[in-house]
Amino acid sequence: MPKLTVKLDFEDFPEIYTCKGSNRSPPIQVEGLLPDIKSLAILATTSPEEGPAKVAWVLWNLPPVSLIPEGFPGEEVVESPLPAVQGTNDFGSIGYRGPCPKPGEGEAYLFRVYALDIDLGLAPGATWEEMIRAVRGSLNQSGEAIAFAIR
Repeated sequence: MPKLTVKLDFEDFPEIYTCKGSNRSPPIQVEGLLPDIKSLAILATTSPEEGPAKVAWVLWNLPPVSLIPEGFPGEEVVESPLPAVQGTNDFGSIGYRGPCPKPGEGEAYLFRVYALDIDLGLAPGATWEEMIRAVRGSLNQSGEAIAFAIR
């Protein structure tokens, strides 16, 4: 399976993409998409210094683009900045939840991008587990990028 190159414009989270700022979803660059890709899906997970990892963002049925723009609103079905469907994160909300480490601690975020040959037939608000099950058999490429937040 050919790998995707996934990039963020930063290694350390700018405040705008954290809970201390605007909690905006960050822009994600995607390079090396195969021509037959129909949609993209994103799974972002936290890696806090203490405690288990949590899912911070579940997004699917994005068009296959080289730049996933910032600023997806916290709605199940989104038309802008790109059409997509979002699921429920481990914090109990729809859409992106930026890093929010405790003072003096850090948190890493892993952004995984999946390139699929179908649009997923998942209901809006689905969980990450449901998305991963739906991806099976249709995943053509994947890639990931990591960013860090320190308070």
